[in-house]
Amino acid sequence: MSSKRLLKNARVEYVPISQNDLYTFSSRYALSIYPLDAICTFIPKNACSSLRYSIAFANGFIKDIGDVKWIHSNNQTFISSRREAALAKYTFVVLRCPFTRVASCFLDKFVGRRLKFNDKTGKKLSINFHEFLLIIKSQAQIDRDEHWRNQSDFLHYDKYDEYFSLEHFSNAIDSLNSRGFKVHDIREVLKHDLSKLKRVDGDFPRIKDTDLKKMKDEGVIPNYKSMFGDEEIELVNDIYSDDIKLYKSHFGDKDLLF
Repeated sequence: MSSKRLLKNARVEYVPISQNDLYTFSSRYALSIYPLDAICTFIPKNACSSLRYSIAFANGFIKDIGDVKWIHSNNQTFISSRREAALAKYTFVVLRCPFTRVASCFLDKFVGRRLKFNDKTGKKLSINFHEFLLIIKSQAQIDRDEHWRNQSDFLHYDKYDEYFSLEHFSNAIDSLNSRGFKVHDIREVLKHDLSKLKRVDGDFPRIKDTDLKKMKDEGVIPNYKSMFGDEEIELVNDIYSDDIKLYKSHFGDKDLLF
């Protein structure tokens, strides 16, 4: 563990820290685990609900799974102070393969009808995965929704004590449990986990979300690889080149989808 914590975004602009947009953004996702003097950076689509629930439980603010809805109204409750961030005894973050993260985002948020894009008249658009990637590419990185914003933007530290991959989340659970932080995997409870649905092969990059919704309602969902053709792989390589480099630097490339 480090004796000194270097804050990744604090020095990107020589302005008052409250006016430093990148620092302010990453600080909102750095949560304090009080009993451990630890900081967890949570990243949406990377088991973030499980982590936020576990932090609330560890900090004594909720009792059990019956209180799970509390976390959705308290995203800001455990944001670390500058002092807590600087003096943390332990820091960690969970990363995810960028290909599966963005595909999961589309299947969960858009096929699940939780999020929609509107046209200029305000009418909801029906889109496919290819169009979704084109929209993301057209957005400035700082303007992207948290669910598909680049993972590198969430990092609050130059270096964390531990980096875990969602692809091997059980390793994170075991390691954190050994430190006295019990991780409650609640993805299935919140129906954020698509693993219970039947996965099928096919050619799905340009199938509209409305048609995929019909499949999902019948308990069937495309596997992640079938959401990609050559063009989609190229788009993700372009949009998330920083995240791919970040993931490879800690876990190699064996768990990358492509």
